[in-house]
Amino acid sequence: MNFKDRGERIAAKHLQGLGYKILAHNFIGRNFEIDLIVRKKDLVVFVEVKRRTATNFMYPVEGVDRKKRINIIKGAKYYLVKNDLYDKVDVRFDVISIRGNEEQLEHYKDAFRNC
Repeated sequence: MNFKDRGERIAAKHLQGLGYKILAHNFIGRNFEIDLIVRKKDLVVFVEVKRRTATNFMYPVEGVDRKKRINIIKGAKYYLVKNDLYDKVDVRFDVISIRGNEEQLEHYKDAFRNC
């Protein structure tokens, strides 16, 4: 299992532990990729997973720039329409940051709200 896949697996396990059901892994389309899509009741969460071995340069969550957020939002709209969920569920965008070899996980809920 490669480094990125391991990070997504750690994040998925974390989310399942919080009661979320995994709907999709690596949902890919034109100009977007969403690492995880999860659901709990009437809430669908689109999750970007960032993993870094060292944090000298930047924290993993800082790697989700404006362009990346815009592409994730486009992908989320597409997913919701494709699965007949648009205007039927609440939506949130989270970032899960995994740092270092110790795999320190930080879950940033509603990470796009102030962006």
